[in-house]
Amino acid sequence: MACEKAYPDEACGLLVGRWTGEVARVSEVHASGNVAENPRRAFEVEPRLLLALHKRLRQGEDTLLGVYHSHPDSAALPSAHDLNRAWQPEMIWLITTVRDGRAVETTAHWLADGAFVPLPLALEAAL
Repeated sequence: MACEKAYPDEACGLLVGRWTGEVARVSEVHASGNVAENPRRAFEVEPRLLLALHKRLRQGEDTLLGVYHSHPDSAALPSAHDLNRAWQPEMIWLITTVRDGRAVETTAHWLADGAFVPLPLALEAAL
């Protein structure tokens, strides 16, 4: 998992898929290098990856659903820094706690009225 590989730095990436009613179905996960000044305390997705996905997704049914990142040795909850850096309110934010190099918890959040709101998270595996 990208979050464990990046430890003790924060991992980050983008989620692609589509909405089916009120369910976001992720079909692609794109890991990104963390280009933040201090990757142990923050994340920033590679601008080239973001631009390339936006261009590719223009014509299709899939969309950029969200972003994921890890919180090394801290809770899988949005931080004040996350809130200050949040963009595109329609995006889902997945946050994974990584403790001692092992992913232990993932939560989902949505930006609404200037604050993060928890979302239910159900994982499905395609066979």
